[in-house]
Amino acid sequence: MKLSMKVALVLLGLNVFGSVPAAFAESPAATQAVPADEKINNCNRGLEQILPGDYYACEARYYFQNGHNQHGASELEEAAYWASKDAQFALGLMYFNGDMQGIPANRPLGLAWFALAAERNDFDHQRSYAIARAKSSEQDIQASEALLKKMQSTYGDKVAGLRAMRRFNHEIAPLEDAANTGGIVYLRGYSPFPEDANTVVAQLHAEADKAFEGLIGTVTVGPLQVR
Repeated sequence: MKLSMKVALVLLGLNVFGSVPAAFAESPAATQAVPADEKINNCNRGLEQILPGDYYACEARYYFQNGHNQHGASELEEAAYWASKDAQFALGLMYFNGDMQGIPANRPLGLAWFALAAERNDFDHQRSYAIARAKSSEQDIQASEALLKKMQSTYGDKVAGLRAMRRFNHEIAPLEDAANTGGIVYLRGYSPFPEDANTVVAQLHAEADKAFEGLIGTVTVGPLQVR
């Protein structure tokens, strides 16, 4: 069973349709040229510092939809660096299936990305990894396990998850201070005008809860506690 890249793009959208996967190829090849004046629409620039995994996944979707596949793959890896499991899953699909123009198939690398995506015990990600593994040769499985050991030090939740949560907690702190004093904040992309800080902070915590769902770490992301 094989999912198309259309499914991977929807995953980054983030509505999943279709059943189970297969995968992606090594580090981003030479990035395709993107027109300097090309503007990325519908990606909330305000999220780049606060929830970079979500932001770069959005940029990746934009580039794929506009035919800049290698640039999209590079943005997916940036999202994966910030612990986006959907980005890691999409990388797995792309490399394992090898159906993205300009990006060669690499089953071992696809399996390694699938394994990383399945870290948080998400049923769909784990099932996809199991099916992809079952369709792979023993040689590919062994090669993927060697890759996985190297990739975990950059993309695994013990490193990337903690990195992303620390970034979120650092960036949300001044916004929470404003919320606790009844202030307003301006976050580019959320609104053309400053908004009530409590509203913005609540929205960001809700997005963080989704982004970090299933992540067990030393830093807790929870609802805003107004002092």
